[in-house]
This record gives sequence, structure tokens and C-alpha cells, in this order.
Amino acid sequence: MRKKRLMEHVMFPTTYLLRIIVISTMALLFAFPVYSQEALWKELNSKVIKFYQKGQYRNAVSAANEALKVAEETFGQEHPKVATSLNNLALIYKALGKQAAAEDFYKHALTILEKSFGADNPRVATTLYNLARLYHEQGKHAEAEHMYKRALEIDEKILSPEHPDVALSLNNLALLYIDQERYDEAEPLFKQVLTILEKTLGPDHQNIAYVLEEQASLYLKIGRKDEAEKSSKRAEQIRSKGIK
Repeated sequence: MRKKRLMEHVMFPTTYLLRIIVISTMALLFAFPVYSQEALWKELNSKVIKFYQKGQYRNAVSAANEALKVAEETFGQEHPKVATSLNNLALIYKALGKQAAAEDFYKHALTILEKSFGADNPRVATTLYNLARLYHEQGKHAEAEHMYKRALEIDEKILSPEHPDVALSLNNLALLYIDQERYDEAEPLFKQVLTILEKTLGPDHQNIAYVLEEQASLYLKIGRKDEAEKSSKRAEQIRSKGIK
């Protein structure tokens, strides 16, 4: 969905929990001009992405710390590139189970991004979303809901109400409501997600199957077995086509 977290577009089945601010790589030489340092930062961030996607988190931490150091020394401690490195460090520490450190990195990144771009910016929305996911997993439901809704408000205003990032946040907000047994609030969100994805991805995309399966699970929880079966069957049909 959005070009933000530690990857390209987020896909619901495997990475619907995250959005990533694009990263890149670097090395450790400071006698070069700024443009050379920027190239090194991008190169390092590329390594971070590679290590992260392979699950080599300790290597990812090392490269991400290098990238952060270069960004701070080259561009200044309040530059958006510093926020990018902080966001990526947060994602890695979250994967390592170090949630307190991840939260600190996210908050620091958010402060920089809001100061650099203002409150209504897609990069701000990305960090809000990632922080919401962290709170969601910690069971901090009120904080997670607040962050999801802030990210949604920005995405709908800046991107469009039908952007895939909007669907991503709506989907996870629905899952948050399910965790709180707020089923009546979750149901319309799944319907909205499906409408957006069908329009942007087509009716047979695998992400739609994923949402349909979550919708079916919700219907079972509230005793609507016929609707659950209908959603499940459609998901199976999409899965069988294998369209990504």
C-alpha cells in the first residue's frame, strides 16, 4: 500500500501488520560531500531492507544504526532521513520483541516528521500506523485506536478515501474492534475494505480473500453462519484462481 515501512507496498496476507518508510544503505566515511554520504545512507538502508526481509534482525540493527549515524552527522538530528532510520530501527526492534525501544524510536520519528512536514503528511500517517500496530499487539487498545484513526484521517485527506493505505488501516482497526468484541463496529469496516480493494485491485486479488476470511470469522462469532459460509466460499474461489 504505501511506500513506507521497510519494504515496498504492504500486502495483507504477510505484511498487513506494517507499513514501511523506504530505507537504503551506507558505509562509514565522513570525508565525502553530502551527496556521497546520501548515497552511502541509501546503500545502507538497502542492506537493512535485505536483512529485515530475511529475518536477519541483528544484522539489520547494525546496518540501521550505521544509517542513523550517517543521517544525523550528515543532515542534522531533525532531518526526515533521521526519522526514516528511526522508523526502521523501531520495526526491527519490534521484530526482536523489544517493544519499549521500538515505541521510543517511533515517537522520536513522529516528532521529527511532524516538525518537518506538519501533522497532515503521509509519512506522519505511516509512523502513526506503525505505532498503532505496536500498541495493538501490546493490548493498549485505546492508544491503538487513537493512532489508527489519526492515520486514517491523514490518508483519507491527503491520499484519497479509496487509497489502499486507507484499506490497510481500516482492516486493522476492524481487527482491533474484534479483539474488544466490538463486532457491530468491525462489520462495516470490513465491507468498506472490500469495496476499496475490489476497486483498486480487482475482484479476485488474494488480499480480498484474506479480508473475506476475516469477515467470515467475524460472522461466525456473532452467529451469522450463512453469511460466514458465503464469505468463506468466495475466499476459496479467489484462492483457487491464485491471482496476486
